[in-house]
Amino acid sequence: MSAIYTLRPGETGEERYNSFRESLPLKVARARRGFGGFITLDLGQPRADDAVTGEPQWEWHLWVYSCDWDLYLDQSRLLWRRESDNARANHILNKLEGETLTSIAYDETDDCFELTFTGGFTLNIDPDFYGFDADADLFMLFKHGERDVLSYSPKRRFYKAA
Repeated sequence: MSAIYTLRPGETGEERYNSFRESLPLKVARARRGFGGFITLDLGQPRADDAVTGEPQWEWHLWVYSCDWDLYLDQSRLLWRRESDNARANHILNKLEGETLTSIAYDETDDCFELTFTGGFTLNIDPDFYGFDADADLFMLFKHGERDVLSYSPKRRFYKAA
């Protein structure tokens, strides 16, 4: 059984992605390093705290995983997925907090994304070409108050999942 379903008839994953792009610019409220090479960004306006954890919630939550990513400042790479020092990674990601996500470029040919922030930062997201499974997602994008999530994989492209 698949957990993939559409909650709103007619809204595709690509339409959700375009809705996110149209909401730009969005302030970066929080940027963190997760397990392994995962990173998360909380974007936009604050929302109610999570009822279970008490953690602050934001308008959008971007989880980048199962892919290669690089963070640049003025075209010099500061950090990449394979960075092994979590303390250093979190220190660098903290520099994104307070900056604003201003644009997202998507190259359908090679499944790459470039997120541009104020302060000279860019985040490049692309498939891990060494042993990468085209079914694997590059990211998941959560919108506060929505029950589904926007995901992207090279095989499925933009799709909404439960």
